[in-house]
Amino acid sequence: MARQTKKIAKRIQPKKKAEPENKKKPEKVGKDYLLIAVLALTIVFLLVGWQNFTALNRGLYLALLVSLSTTYARRHYNFTDTQDLWIERVGMVSMGMAIVLFVFVVYQQYFA
Repeated sequence: MARQTKKIAKRIQPKKKAEPENKKKPEKVGKDYLLIAVLALTIVFLLVGWQNFTALNRGLYLALLVSLSTTYARRHYNFTDTQDLWIERVGMVSMGMAIVLFVFVVYQQYFA
Protein backbone atom coordinates (compact mmCIF):
# COMPACT_ATOMS: atom_id res chain seq x y z
CA MET A 1 0.00 0.00 0.00
CA ALA A 2 2.72 2.42 0.95
CA ARG A 3 4.59 1.77 -2.29
CA GLN A 4 1.48 2.39 -4.34
CA THR A 5 0.81 5.64 -2.47
CA LYS A 6 4.37 6.84 -3.17
CA LYS A 7 4.08 5.97 -6.85
CA ILE A 8 0.79 7.84 -7.15
CA ALA A 9 2.22 10.83 -5.29
CA LYS A 10 5.23 10.93 -7.65
CA ARG A 11 2.99 10.84 -10.69
CA ILE A 12 0.72 13.55 -9.38
CA GLN A 13 3.45 15.86 -8.07
CA PRO A 14 6.96 15.12 -9.32
CA LYS A 15 9.90 16.42 -7.31
CA LYS A 16 11.25 19.78 -8.33
CA LYS A 17 14.68 19.87 -9.87
CA ALA A 18 17.36 21.78 -8.01
CA GLU A 19 17.54 25.34 -9.32
CA PRO A 20 20.97 26.77 -10.05
CA GLU A 21 22.18 29.31 -7.51
CA ASN A 22 23.50 31.68 -10.17
CA LYS A 23 20.04 32.36 -11.48
CA LYS A 24 20.02 35.48 -13.62
CA LYS A 25 17.39 38.14 -13.26
CA PRO A 26 14.79 38.19 -15.99
CA GLU A 27 15.32 40.62 -18.83
CA LYS A 28 13.59 43.90 -18.25
CA VAL A 29 11.34 44.44 -21.22
CA GLY A 30 9.92 47.74 -22.36
CA LYS A 31 10.94 51.23 -23.16
CA ASP A 32 10.69 53.97 -20.59
CA TYR A 33 10.02 56.92 -22.84
CA LEU A 34 8.10 58.78 -20.14
CA LEU A 35 10.91 58.29 -17.63
CA ILE A 36 13.49 59.49 -20.17
CA ALA A 37 11.32 62.52 -20.99
CA VAL A 38 10.97 63.46 -17.31
CA LEU A 39 14.71 63.03 -16.81
CA ALA A 40 15.44 65.28 -19.78
CA LEU A 41 12.90 67.86 -18.59
CA THR A 42 14.46 67.89 -15.12
CA ILE A 43 17.92 68.45 -16.61
CA VAL A 44 16.58 71.26 -18.79
CA PHE A 45 14.93 72.92 -15.79
CA LEU A 46 18.16 72.65 -13.83
CA LEU A 47 20.26 74.14 -16.61
CA VAL A 48 17.88 76.93 -17.56
CA GLY A 49 16.77 77.97 -14.09
CA TRP A 50 19.94 77.42 -12.08
CA GLN A 51 20.57 81.14 -11.51
CA ASN A 52 16.93 81.85 -10.66
CA PHE A 53 16.50 78.95 -8.23
CA THR A 54 17.03 79.26 -4.52
CA ALA A 55 19.24 76.72 -2.76
CA LEU A 56 16.14 74.74 -1.75
CA ASN A 57 14.87 74.57 -5.33
CA ARG A 58 18.28 73.44 -6.54
CA GLY A 59 18.34 70.73 -3.89
CA LEU A 60 14.82 69.69 -4.85
CA TYR A 61 15.66 69.28 -8.53
CA LEU A 62 18.98 67.56 -7.82
CA ALA A 63 17.30 65.07 -5.47
CA LEU A 64 14.62 64.46 -8.11
CA LEU A 65 17.31 63.92 -10.76
CA VAL A 66 19.14 61.40 -8.57
CA SER A 67 15.90 59.55 -7.84
CA LEU A 68 14.89 59.35 -11.49
CA SER A 69 18.40 58.32 -12.53
CA THR A 70 18.52 55.47 -10.03
CA THR A 71 15.08 54.32 -11.18
CA TYR A 72 16.28 54.27 -14.79
CA ALA A 73 19.50 52.48 -13.84
CA ARG A 74 17.66 49.78 -11.88
CA ARG A 75 15.33 49.11 -14.80
CA HIS A 76 17.95 48.91 -17.53
CA TYR A 77 21.18 47.58 -16.01
CA ASN A 78 21.86 44.26 -14.36
CA PHE A 79 23.36 44.87 -10.93
CA THR A 80 24.26 42.35 -8.30
CA ASP A 81 21.83 41.93 -5.42
CA THR A 82 23.84 44.10 -3.05
CA GLN A 83 24.33 46.84 -5.64
CA ASP A 84 20.64 46.74 -6.49
CA LEU A 85 19.77 47.07 -2.80
CA TRP A 86 22.03 50.10 -2.38
CA ILE A 87 20.77 51.76 -5.54
CA GLU A 88 17.20 51.20 -4.40
CA ARG A 89 17.98 52.77 -1.03
CA VAL A 90 19.68 55.78 -2.62
CA GLY A 91 16.67 56.26 -4.89
CA MET A 92 14.21 56.09 -1.99
CA VAL A 93 16.22 58.48 0.18
CA SER A 94 16.57 61.00 -2.65
CA MET A 95 12.86 60.70 -3.44
CA GLY A 96 12.04 61.34 0.21
CA MET A 97 14.35 64.35 0.24
CA ALA A 98 12.70 65.70 -2.91
CA ILE A 99 9.24 65.37 -1.37
CA VAL A 100 10.29 67.03 1.88
CA LEU A 101 12.01 69.87 0.02
CA PHE A 102 8.95 70.32 -2.23
CA VAL A 103 6.64 70.61 0.77
CA PHE A 104 9.02 73.06 2.44
CA VAL A 105 9.34 75.21 -0.71
CA VAL A 106 5.55 75.30 -1.18
CA TYR A 107 5.04 76.21 2.48
CA GLN A 108 7.70 78.90 2.32
CA GLN A 109 6.38 80.39 -0.91
CA TYR A 110 2.63 80.40 -0.21
CA PHE A 111 2.11 80.27 3.55
CA ALA A 112 5.10 81.97 5.17
